Amino acid sequence: MSQQQTAGPRTCTSCGGAKGRTVDTSHDGKTVQTWHTCTPCHGTGTQGGGV
Repeated sequence: MSQQQTAGPRTCTSCGGAKGRTVDTSHDGKTVQTWHTCTPCHGTGTQGGGV
């Protein structure tokens, strides 16, 4: 019998599993942090392993 191995989910290489990142923007002397969801992993923090 031979077993077929499937690749499991792995940590997203773009965000390192953080699911996104904060971006600092300045406006009128105030710094605002905005959350941006990671595009390659769609905010899941993992890539691959899909069915």
